[in-house]
Amino acid sequence: MMYDRYVARMGTRVTRPTSPPRRLTWRLLVALITAGALAACADDSPVQPPAKVPKGGVKALTFVGASILPAGQQFADKVAFVTGSAWGKAPYVQVYDKVGKQMARFQAFNDSWDTGPGAEVAIGDVDGDGWPDIIVGEGPTANSPYGSRFGVWNGRTGAFIDGWATSWNHRGGLRVGAGDLDGNGRAEVFTCYGPSSQATVVDVMTLNPTTHLIGRTSALSIGLGFFTGTHTYDGCRVAGGDVTGDKRDEMVVMFDGPNNTLWIHDPAIGGYGNRLYPKPLGTSYTGYASLAVGHMNSDGKAEVFLGRLAAMDTKPPVRIFDGAAFLETTALPVPKIVYPLENNTMNTGVHIAAHDLTGDKLAELIVKPTTAYNYSTVAARISWGFTYVLLLFHYYEPPGNITSGGPVG
Repeated sequence: MMYDRYVARMGTRVTRPTSPPRRLTWRLLVALITAGALAACADDSPVQPPAKVPKGGVKALTFVGASILPAGQQFADKVAFVTGSAWGKAPYVQVYDKVGKQMARFQAFNDSWDTGPGAEVAIGDVDGDGWPDIIVGEGPTANSPYGSRFGVWNGRTGAFIDGWATSWNHRGGLRVGAGDLDGNGRAEVFTCYGPSSQATVVDVMTLNPTTHLIGRTSALSIGLGFFTGTHTYDGCRVAGGDVTGDKRDEMVVMFDGPNNTLWIHDPAIGGYGNRLYPKPLGTSYTGYASLAVGHMNSDGKAEVFLGRLAAMDTKPPVRIFDGAAFLETTALPVPKIVYPLENNTMNTGVHIAAHDLTGDKLAELIVKPTTAYNYSTVAARISWGFTYVLLLFHYYEPPGNITSGGPVG
């Protein structure tokens, strides 16, 4: 997996706008609702909330490498989570605070081949300033002269930090994640290949605090074949979290396809190394999966969440694996299964994330349906007993601009 940083970045056209981009000023409706009151859309014509949308639609940046906000400004609050866009759509990213207010919306990539790659998203404090940064992976780019790219934007100022193509010839898109593997207060950037003719691999990158450039770590690109001898070509997803409770994050990867496998990588000296768990979504499931890692209780060990992306049923399950159980056995722990879209009536899959929205050091499970007719995005608190306690938010993506179905990070 050799690459030339200069040439790779030549594939990232950095064009400055002639005037500063306008900051988004409109707010989405946020409605607090209780458990059992989730009203996921039940038909093909969802009712939009009364949002104040500027005439002509929401303004968006369309210049890769440009800042999200005008110089001298910063986000009103820390980024709590972000949503991406589905394949077939322009690579827009929506940025939200902890109460569900949209603070910005921008197009992460804008080259001639970026007419509909979608955008994969994550957040992580890459520069160590205490504000989560925005990480975006370019979706499938079959017509690109270079490989699929990632980009990182400062979560406080909106400034573009760095980004490039991780391969010369992989155009199947990049899925992204983040985690602090070495415990230095700065999150590493993770990228996973999407499906392609290239063997699926995971890469780990880190920010150089002096040059503010992101480069690969000394670790080589690693695929499933590194452990099993047989590569997969169906793509993967990646996230970070402290599953072992050692104050350092582990990298958690879900390889998709017929050989779908959950991989937990512990890089710490004296840690438990690499664990592989085949078929974590059941022996018959060979589709794509969504992945999240977050602390749902106070034992200091993060839980692992898996959801099906295939629209197989009306109430798609999310499997929650207790972090402590991974240390107790080498077998896959028995998960607790919850159904966040309990009132949904049409088949859908789910994109998931886990972030602390309330400031109590425990994560909420954030769920976004995959199907275009489901516009709801919800956040749910799960107790230590994995009981569905409270739905915190129910709101919508910008009306008329993008179908729901993009990833949530």
